Amino acid sequence: MREDGRQSWATPAAGMVGVLAVILVAVAVLAGCGGGSPAPAPKSAAASSIASSSVAVASPSPTPTPTPPPLDKPTKKDPLRVYFGGDSLAGMPAIMLQQLTAENRLAKVRADFVESSRLTYGEPTDWPARVEQQMNAGRTDVGVFMIGANDTGMPMIVDGGSTWYPKKKWLDEYERRAKKIATIMLHGGAKRVYWVGMPIMPDSGESAKMRKLNELFENAARSSPDVVYVDSYDLLSKKNGDFNAALRSGDGVHYTNEGAMVVAQALWNAIKKDWQAL
Repeated sequence: MREDGRQSWATPAAGMVGVLAVILVAVAVLAGCGGGSPAPAPKSAAASSIASSSVAVASPSPTPTPTPPPLDKPTKKDPLRVYFGGDSLAGMPAIMLQQLTAENRLAKVRADFVESSRLTYGEPTDWPARVEQQMNAGRTDVGVFMIGANDTGMPMIVDGGSTWYPKKKWLDEYERRAKKIATIMLHGGAKRVYWVGMPIMPDSGESAKMRKLNELFENAARSSPDVVYVDSYDLLSKKNGDFNAALRSGDGVHYTNEGAMVVAQALWNAIKKDWQAL
């Protein structure tokens, strides 16, 4: 059968004359068309189906995410130089990371946190300018950043006008600013950047805002194979997803020493995985 379902060649029990006539007619038709290549062999319905299936399978697949280059294993003689910046929620995890790495001497951590700082506004510190200064101050192998607790209640100037959370303009601009911080660290010499997400909050409304910011941070991390997102939201929640007050200080926002160590350990595990610091 041909692809259109009409019969082409098969003729049941015809005499030799009939067969010869068919052949002669076919030759005459080919000659009248100027010769050319012989007609392809007829396809069965099954063959047509397989051909269609093959075309579908051969369609282009999405471009895979590039694999980042391997990183050298740190040693006690040549430990990693780690920069850890951010708002006050970055402070205690940075200090705990200092303690963790002081034991194995595989990293030297520079903690640089500013209370009430934010990405939405350049006061009390202009983070892009500050991070660039820190990168220029000395060798940095690993960049770490954690910020956001002070941001969702603040407006941003975009295209000459003011916009507020959760408008799309605000979200897009905030993600762009997070990418900018990561890019500054990478251009400043950091071979890998780890962006630590915001934790769960005592208030469900504030928790929803932190989850939204974390989506933006994850998007920013996906923009480069050298940026890694490290979750803290689930780490600091109970198994059922509720707020875990035992890991937070009296204000419900900052951490106890134990809570800060949970974040620092998760961050160090991510660094060890990438840098072979086992």
